[in-house]
Amino acid sequence: MEGMGEAPSSTNSRMLACHNFVSQDVFTTEDKDIVSMCAAGDKLLIATSRMNIEVRDLNSKGQLLMAFPTTDQALTIVYCEGANFVLTLEKEMSRSVDMFHVRAYFNWWVEPCNQVPKTRDAGSQPASNGAADSRLEIVELPSKRPAVSCIGCCRQSGTSVVASGSSVSVFVLRNRYDVARKQSYNDFELLLVLKVSFHPNSLHVCEDHVACCSDSELLVLKICLKTDAENLVATAQSVPVKQKKKQAPTNTHDLSSPVVDDAHYVELKFDSEDSVEWASAGWEQEWKAVLHPSCFPVQLTLKSMEEAGADKDADVVILGPRVNPPAVCNVFVTVSPDTDLISSIDEVSAVMLLYRKFCSKANRHLKAFHWVPYYVNDSKGASMLDPLTEAISTPLETAASVLHSRVFNKLKTLACLVSSETHGYFYTLSGVSELVSIYSYSKEAESVAIDACFLHALTGAGLETYTVPAPCELPEAAETSTDAFGRPTMMVGLRPFLGIKTLLIADQHLVLAAASGVASGEAPEPSCTLYSLLKPAINRFFYDLEEAASKTRKEDELAYANAIKEGLRLLKVCVSSHGKYSCSSEFLATYADACCILGDIFLKSDAATEKDCAASYYALSEANMETIVNRILFFKGIVSHTTLTKVIVQYVKLVCAQPPSPAKKPVSPSLADTILEIFAEECPEYMHKLVLCSGIAAFSSDKALNRLRKRLANRRQSQGYAADSLTVAHLLLQAQNADMAQNLLKTLSKEFLTPVLLDLHELIHKDQYLTQLGQLVKLTRPDAYFSMLVHLKNAGTMSPEQIVLILQHASPGSEPHCVPLLREFLEAILSSKRTNAQAYPHLLMMLVKVYVGKLAPYSGSGSPQQTPSQLVHTKPTTLFGNRPAWLLELPPFFGRAVTKTCDQYSTTMNLAECCACSNCWDELLRMQSLLCSDLLSASLRTQVLELLEKSSLAASDNYVSLKVLCLPPGQARSLLLKSYPSAVLGFMESKFPEDSAEWASLYTDVSGKLQACKKKKGSVYSHISEAALSYLSEVLTPVQLLDLLPPGKQEHVEHVKHCMERYQAKLLREKIIALGTELKEMM
Repeated sequence: MEGMGEAPSSTNSRMLACHNFVSQDVFTTEDKDIVSMCAAGDKLLIATSRMNIEVRDLNSKGQLLMAFPTTDQALTIVYCEGANFVLTLEKEMSRSVDMFHVRAYFNWWVEPCNQVPKTRDAGSQPASNGAADSRLEIVELPSKRPAVSCIGCCRQSGTSVVASGSSVSVFVLRNRYDVARKQSYNDFELLLVLKVSFHPNSLHVCEDHVACCSDSELLVLKICLKTDAENLVATAQSVPVKQKKKQAPTNTHDLSSPVVDDAHYVELKFDSEDSVEWASAGWEQEWKAVLHPSCFPVQLTLKSMEEAGADKDADVVILGPRVNPPAVCNVFVTVSPDTDLISSIDEVSAVMLLYRKFCSKANRHLKAFHWVPYYVNDSKGASMLDPLTEAISTPLETAASVLHSRVFNKLKTLACLVSSETHGYFYTLSGVSELVSIYSYSKEAESVAIDACFLHALTGAGLETYTVPAPCELPEAAETSTDAFGRPTMMVGLRPFLGIKTLLIADQHLVLAAASGVASGEAPEPSCTLYSLLKPAINRFFYDLEEAASKTRKEDELAYANAIKEGLRLLKVCVSSHGKYSCSSEFLATYADACCILGDIFLKSDAATEKDCAASYYALSEANMETIVNRILFFKGIVSHTTLTKVIVQYVKLVCAQPPSPAKKPVSPSLADTILEIFAEECPEYMHKLVLCSGIAAFSSDKALNRLRKRLANRRQSQGYAADSLTVAHLLLQAQNADMAQNLLKTLSKEFLTPVLLDLHELIHKDQYLTQLGQLVKLTRPDAYFSMLVHLKNAGTMSPEQIVLILQHASPGSEPHCVPLLREFLEAILSSKRTNAQAYPHLLMMLVKVYVGKLAPYSGSGSPQQTPSQLVHTKPTTLFGNRPAWLLELPPFFGRAVTKTCDQYSTTMNLAECCACSNCWDELLRMQSLLCSDLLSASLRTQVLELLEKSSLAASDNYVSLKVLCLPPGQARSLLLKSYPSAVLGFMESKFPEDSAEWASLYTDVSGKLQACKKKKGSVYSHISEAALSYLSEVLTPVQLLDLLPPGKQEHVEHVKHCMERYQAKLLREKIIALGTELKEMM
């Protein structure tokens, strides 16, 4: 993609004297040269030329706590907070040839006490020592090569990288256990090697992201294992591969406005493939030839002549993600053959996220690179431990991925800062890599440090402080113009410092180290001076920013609003990172003030789109509703009445849409009446939600009841009418007038009541129980309640198990067949094409239990319970599938057709013998339909059979059909042949339409029955035998049929004759086809 050249200084606005450090401590080291330093919480680790690392407490004015030795001279030190170890790159001084070592120091906080630390190689077990945790432990990584140039380590996961030439080795931290010695120990394992296109001189790791940096090039990539590569690879493949190396990166928040340096570019837009305005262009067909129709609309950006000439001096920037990047930023991955964490190279890939090469002609170099991870803390409890103490006391945990830390799931967004001498570039890397903002330093930068809120740059002008474009989204007006360089940044501090070479952020401190030769004049020995600046609290910074911005508010109201917005973003970052429950009441009050100030600004704005944002900011404050409404009404006379009421309505809607919170304070009755009056005038259709969904008891007043009753007068049935009626019923129920509430609900149309119930289903059910309103609706309108349940399941809002549990809890202690609406609901979802019923075997079995429970008490000579007409879910007996006709040959029907109405109620005859209507045998017919379908597996049918045998249904012949449908086909045929032979042929035709072996077995069984049967059943068996022979004569050969027939039986001659004629015709047909094929081949 095309690089960003020199960015104009107007990118940054200035609001100085806002960022005021709380205190400044000055201390000196015991050595004049600081080789390297890093932060460990509020502790500062300093590697000196004396082959040791000093540990200093920044909360105690840089007091020296201790120092632990290093094996050789440390060149670079990096601290891992997650595993609490220090990684060092050391140079062996005793050799004539430089030899470098990479070592990890565990238990470094333990005083040496004249102990000789033992060093072991990674992959080896530690020596037996009962007090392994009480002494310094050193693990050396396998990198004894003279070409080692730099190291890096993830601050959370402990993943370490070592660069040697253009190869980058990736080591993962593993917690192993020695079974023989019964002790756990830390170890490193080589996972893979990355081959990049240049020689990096600094490495940076964050979770599974690696950044390789040289003086002029930067490459950021993500190592994707098979478990987490699918989503990112899909995103990467959606980015066009055949893009030019130089293209303009896009704005993070408005993908339609590119971040470019040229203000005079030309855009040609193609709205569709058939754009008529370009019909005369000769290149239109060429575009259509190479682009798919789905690629339109197309937008082509052409630079001006001045900008085109400046490309030669521009940086090369390529944004990802890309699986197949250009050769200049290609990466080759080699998996270590000794690791068992990755089985093959197919399980790992390196996805390029960002590549930038600084132009050598413009004399720009890569000065600094920093990760900016945004971890979200959503826990309700806050740890009271010191961060370093907490890291020491917390045991190392194994994450789901070897490259992820235990807090990886809390990583919301990952960003990075790339800085040259004159500019800083802030990128987001989550999803599609994008340039967010550009910093323009006042003078050339010597050192840069950044955290989630502020960027500190040490330049020739002094210590410059800028705000960081946090990823927190704020309500924005639709027509708000965005800066050409993305989100603008703000310079909020400038302090003079001379002779400083290094910046470092350590927890709440900013550490500055003096350059060599600039020592304290009072020090008796050579030493180095360090400054520790305590950063201000964000809420204190906000008030300083607001005070500074208010001085020029009359001249520039927009600058004041932007300053407050920037402060609010930083407050939101702190709320996200620390957790709302960990923030102090003072901080939350500041956050609410910032939101309310912005709400006031937009409320008084002349732009209609900005007025719409006022309510969003008021709701974002989470302040008491009474406070906010009174604050809005305070502007009466300044802002028009229409605007005030509109903002109040929008604000109350937003508050009602938020989940109920115990922190919500009650609203006074007078204010509630005022809000009700406003809604009655401006938004009467929303009054039902104001009463039902706000969670504020003051809205459920007599005034609300009277206003809603007036709205119901002289209105036609509609969804709004149903919502208001349900609200009135709720208020009547609270007033102990349940009868009137029931009468009101009975008048509503199901067509309009069901959508209202769906919208307010959380008021009908609370957890797994019905609310008081829900009980009223279920009792009065079971039809609408039932439709709501089915829609909730189909929409995926609630699972079938949840709904079944709610129905069961409404009838505690009841058997499944006694639970109202349970059978109807199970039938509705299990018979629907939207449901994969076979995935719910437990629900199928529950439905069977419902059927059996309804049938069992009425088995024997009596009749089943007369089912009353249902209000819901009235379906025919073919609910789950068609019932075969042979079931009518079984009791209780005995060959009679099932009628729809019953005319036997007035007689004294036995209904079980005379009545064959669907009303009397409704449950039996439904269960037959279920058993005839393919929803029940063989194992489920076995369970159903066991249930039938244990119930009283087994003693009645009226339910033998259920047993037949559950038995294996062979056993079912034997049962029918013995007791109900008239149903055998229909059973065979439905179960074995093409199984000649079963029909032959049937003939054999029937032949045996004919010899021993009585005359009454003889005719039935003869009919079955004839039908079986007719079927077999169509499918068997004459030899097979003769072998099956008994010898000497003249009555079977016709079947044998038909079989021979059919067989000869078949042979003749095959012969004709063969001859025709042969003639065709000869021709």
